[in-house]
Amino acid sequence: MKSDAPLLTSKATPRVHRGWWVLLIAFMTIYMSSPGQSHSIGVFRADMIASMETIQDTDYMLAYMFATIFSGLAIPLVGPYVDRYGARFFLPLTSVCLAATCVLMSHVQHLSTLYIGLSLLRIFGQGLMCLLGAWLVGEWFEQRRGFAMGVIGIGGALSVATVPIANAWLIENTSWQDTWITHAWVLGLCFVIPPYLLVRNRPESEGLFPDCQFDAPQTLPEEETKYSPHITRDNWERREALRDTTFWKLVLCWASTSLVGTGIVIYQKTIFQSVGVPDNKPYYVLALQACVAIGTCLTAGHLTTRIQARYLMATAMFLLSGAMLLLLTMTTPWMAIVVAILLGTQGGIIRTVGSVVWVNYYGRKNQGAISGSALSLAVIGSALGPLPLAMSSDYLGSTVPALTGFFILPLVAGLLVLTAKPPKRTIVSET
Repeated sequence: MKSDAPLLTSKATPRVHRGWWVLLIAFMTIYMSSPGQSHSIGVFRADMIASMETIQDTDYMLAYMFATIFSGLAIPLVGPYVDRYGARFFLPLTSVCLAATCVLMSHVQHLSTLYIGLSLLRIFGQGLMCLLGAWLVGEWFEQRRGFAMGVIGIGGALSVATVPIANAWLIENTSWQDTWITHAWVLGLCFVIPPYLLVRNRPESEGLFPDCQFDAPQTLPEEETKYSPHITRDNWERREALRDTTFWKLVLCWASTSLVGTGIVIYQKTIFQSVGVPDNKPYYVLALQACVAIGTCLTAGHLTTRIQARYLMATAMFLLSGAMLLLLTMTTPWMAIVVAILLGTQGGIIRTVGSVVWVNYYGRKNQGAISGSALSLAVIGSALGPLPLAMSSDYLGSTVPALTGFFILPLVAGLLVLTAKPPKRTIVSET
């Protein structure tokens, strides 16, 4: 016992490891990204269109698609700067920019302003905020990274569960303009100063160690088994990762989820009302889906330390495909509950595993650049998601053809990702 006394006194006084504060901020980052997420933007669509006489539904969706693609193309350009300057610099700046964009959205009256506003929302909300939350976890956690990604995944699920209902209530009782201003106030008051005060970019700069440890681990786990994930100690360059086939198989799963999920969120009223779900109930179906995802996130985070990512990603894809099959065949309102459970389970898995896999497979040093490239393709997928449903409804008179495609795409992605073994870095010496 005496041998431990110097160790205890050398740390001055017992304190909370900064990693826990960083995890809290990462959790809030994902939640606070909601103004730029589809589940929030979609609630504003009908009221904004109704108040702007020159803008129709097609104009709005084209602006949304352009904004999301633009955001997807911009994110890889920012990723290397996140690796260089860190989240402590970018988080307060991004929060200010997202709050200012919400103010801009409250004044939208013309199509050109709508294009600008939606583009900025998607860049700062869906893009940078999500990238920064995952980046922080990648830097501050290693062996417990799956658990930490599960925690911040709960932030995203809570956002899906609460923000659409809050938006709908605020719009009904105030106006869509005041609701955007409310988002700006919340961001400005709650999420500019705290990230700057609580966040540090890396534990090593504070004399700390990953996984909320004050002391260096006595042994570094190097042994891999076929049952455990591959957590590399190599630091891949982005160009190396882009040449790896495993990277593209994993990206296909993430992009498929974004494409299908966004399409369903935007057109959920149309789809669910066709089987008798009341007009005011689709948002509650979405909330149920989010509640299921909350429980799944931590479970998926726990499983990432025991099961290879490819098996978890394939499970998520098969669940998504099964949910689409139910949407194609359901005939009664209660089946919407089963769909919500399947989508919630799938969402919890993909939020956690789809965020942790990039730093696990390709290292910490360039995780912003590599995960930013993957995120950009997922964002572009979300941009394209509503289009098949819109075209199917307009030109074929039904969403069934689009939903059939939504059933096939994740099924194919799931089968492909089963072949995505953990990558091995090969350095070719130049002579």
